[in-house]
Amino acid sequence: MQGRQQAAFKVHFVVIFAVAILLGACSGGETAVSMPIGATGIPVAAEFAAYYETYGGARVFGYPITEAFQPADNEPLTQYFQMMRLDYDAAQFPGQQVMVYPLGEWAFAGVGEPEPAPVSANGRSQLFPETGYAVQDEFLTFYETYSGTQLFGPPISPQLDEGGLRVQYFRNARLEWRPELPIEQRVQVGLLGQAHFDSVMVFHYRQIYDARPVSLAGITEVDVSAAVKSPILYAGEEQVVYVTVQTLDGRVVPDLSVSVRISYGSQTQVMEIGRTDSDGRIQTSLDLSAVPLAIRCSFMSQCLPMMVRPWAQPCWDSAPGGKQNAPCGAFLKQPIVFTHALGKICLL
Repeated sequence: MQGRQQAAFKVHFVVIFAVAILLGACSGGETAVSMPIGATGIPVAAEFAAYYETYGGARVFGYPITEAFQPADNEPLTQYFQMMRLDYDAAQFPGQQVMVYPLGEWAFAGVGEPEPAPVSANGRSQLFPETGYAVQDEFLTFYETYSGTQLFGPPISPQLDEGGLRVQYFRNARLEWRPELPIEQRVQVGLLGQAHFDSVMVFHYRQIYDARPVSLAGITEVDVSAAVKSPILYAGEEQVVYVTVQTLDGRVVPDLSVSVRISYGSQTQVMEIGRTDSDGRIQTSLDLSAVPLAIRCSFMSQCLPMMVRPWAQPCWDSAPGGKQNAPCGAFLKQPIVFTHALGKICLL
């Protein structure tokens, strides 16, 4: 017994592991279709990407404020943008599958007492007989530039004064006149997408969104937590690593490639352990056959200041005549001490 304890001085070593995360698109295979990603970090869904770019992009729609989702079983796929909402119905003919939701009608229904704004009698004007209203001047220029008939629909109000802001409502949108902005930006599309989402859909969307995996597109940073089955591993025992990956706001990230980097002494070993499941988790046994069985205890003292110290108490010799302080857990029969640093990881 005493001989085995003395031999343990030579076989104690430390293994440090780190978790590396790669997006599925970075790990090979087919190249993903490029989709616009705005300042919100949310991509335009593939079903809407071509329509979004064709009809003005962020200038007209703003940035996405939701991922694509289905509000109810029999309803079309929906994505909200800051200014507008798009729906997608795969059952329609090609070219008619993307539809603009009538946010202008929704918003105008809430206007209590519309106050007409004065307009020029000599400016350019186009009358829309189906509603009886005209589009004039800078609003008309913007309307024509951005395919207003297709995108905004006909006007459903005259130009109005809303607390000093000149606006005009269309079936699908609201145009606003902002004279304080540079000339090319003075006509703006109102933030009706954000208003409708906040008023009507936010709680329903949150229920759906929290229950479904997050799309990898647009995700650039994640929070990673990892643990091992045995912080101190003895000879012949199996080590299991557990990894959980979430977005910075707490949503699980599935189907993400995970590798474990094990460092011992001056050597490093990388193991691919697979992809996260639908709960953003993965667990696997570690193959430690390549780790040498003799690394000096001084390596532990060199590495511990860089991370949380998992085991710092000295061991005491229980052999006859012992009770002397033995550094680095000398009598633990070939232990491996696992330490790791975790936190936010930037995706490649």
